[in-house]
Amino acid sequence: MGALITWLVARRYYVHAALDLESETTKIRKLLAIILQSLEDAGMVELNRNSSGQIIGMNYKLSVDSLMHSHSITSPTLNEIKKD
Repeated sequence: MGALITWLVARRYYVHAALDLESETTKIRKLLAIILQSLEDAGMVELNRNSSGQIIGMNYKLSVDSLMHSHSITSPTLNEIKKD
């Protein structure tokens, strides 16, 4: 009798966990598709799609030279930092 109760409780737990995992996986896939589409729209990657339109890979379009000139982060020099 105890084994049956344990099996029922464990089954309920694992079915609930599987449904939660499926829900989270769906959300993550949607967000990943948005990120990949944004990268393609920005011209950073070219997405490879199968005949049904699903993303199956990508080609990078970035070069070291373009990365170094596209976004530069400025930091204050030692002369600009005030000493108290």
